[in-house]
Amino acid sequence: MSSVDTQLHAVLLRAITSVKYDVLRTRAAELSARYRQAGLIDTLPALRDELDCLAYAVVRMPATYRAIQAALRAADLHVGEATTHLDLGGGTGAAAWAAASIWPGIQTRIVERQAVAVALGRRLSTWSPTPVWSKADLRDWQPSASVELVTVAYVLNELTAETRESVLSAAAASASTIVVVEPGTPRGYRHIVEARDQLIRLGFTIAAPCPHQLRCPLIEPDWCHFAVRLPRTELHRRLKAGTRNYEDEKFSYLVATTRPARPAAARVLTPPVRPKNQVLLTLCTSAAERAQARIPKSDPEYALARAAEQGGAWPPQRS
Repeated sequence: MSSVDTQLHAVLLRAITSVKYDVLRTRAAELSARYRQAGLIDTLPALRDELDCLAYAVVRMPATYRAIQAALRAADLHVGEATTHLDLGGGTGAAAWAAASIWPGIQTRIVERQAVAVALGRRLSTWSPTPVWSKADLRDWQPSASVELVTVAYVLNELTAETRESVLSAAAASASTIVVVEPGTPRGYRHIVEARDQLIRLGFTIAAPCPHQLRCPLIEPDWCHFAVRLPRTELHRRLKAGTRNYEDEKFSYLVATTRPARPAAARVLTPPVRPKNQVLLTLCTSAAERAQARIPKSDPEYALARAAEQGGAWPPQRS
């Protein structure tokens, strides 16, 4: 694990020192069931009390942190550094942790409506400068100051269509770069596509993952999503009743900006296939087409193709 991952694990362990694992496991299962209910959470808070927050933080926060971190790395590569950050619907602070892991010293403000999540997020924040938390409901929230970066992570799935549109409009009025992250499911991706269309209408350029500004070539039953692999700690395995020492978090994301953008020439959509002496890549191209590329061992780009990963730019880009 990285130093930030280790630090996050350590603060989560400290936060649950007086709580029995069986209690946390039960709360985590109940919380997961509520999140799976369609049409939850715009009016009904998912996190009811401190135990719910602790269960969510231990079971879900490491994975959401990693997914958001991957999206912010794409923002760093295709747009550039951010020094001021507003996280909307920030929960227990996963996006703040992710931003600080990429841009040490970034100034983050978090808007979250649930007091129990704000309280736990403050307890978990151990770096400097410490995020500033504001308790507010996104259904009524309006921007008060401009920032370079707004994140809206694992939030749109919990809002009505009207609220999603108003939140993104407010974000667009607040920042030059917006990063949206949702679960890597068909429903999550539909919300990403809606956000993409809205932000393009508002004058934003799509910097990642799309290498184009045209209509997405992936249509149902397919959808654009990626994955990050994270190690499972002993605590994580016990609470999730898992046996593997890792898990894969599937996510969809979007980086939109009014700054000069450096989109990829193409994006690797699926895990590369590596038969003998060649690499097969499934790409989304700058022409908004899904294409197959075969790179034989004789090709000068073979070594790069061997190292390619799902979600990466093709050819690889340097920041």
